[in-house]
Amino acid sequence: MWKLMGVTILTGSGLWLGLQAAGQLARRVRAIESWQCALLLLEGEMSFRLPDLPQLLEEVGRRAPDPAGMALSAAAQGFAKLGEVPFSEIWAGALAERRDALEGEELELLYRLGTILGRCGWEEQRAAAERTRLALERGAARLREELNRKGRAYGVTGLSLGAFLSILLL
Repeated sequence: MWKLMGVTILTGSGLWLGLQAAGQLARRVRAIESWQCALLLLEGEMSFRLPDLPQLLEEVGRRAPDPAGMALSAAAQGFAKLGEVPFSEIWAGALAERRDALEGEELELLYRLGTILGRCGWEEQRAAAERTRLALERGAARLREELNRKGRAYGVTGLSLGAFLSILLL
């Protein structure tokens, strides 16, 4: 009876580990999609309303899904320190606070966007936001494909590992 419970726990734990790996990819895709939505809102506001940057970030931060919405709101609140710290550092701090599942290339794209926002004309800023959004879209498509391909494989590998350990310890 105890052996059967141990086998079940080990096998289930392996499956859980595999599903966690697939879940991490899915969280990363959702985080990228939230930034895509936020950048689309940012582009629209820049194209039609032209508010000042703190107001723009606050407005888009309220409307955008998290984690992007929270990061934009944090960047808008950071404008209180603007004389002491350059905006690119405020932006980087807001991204670091709410980076969630974002990694490497996605973070680098967003950091680069922060170096452009507030430094040039509205049209250049809108174009930079658009380029960033399109690059994130390509990255999200690549990750979705990877998730479809590897998602089940992670679960099966984890289950196999748990079963192997169970057999080995019996």
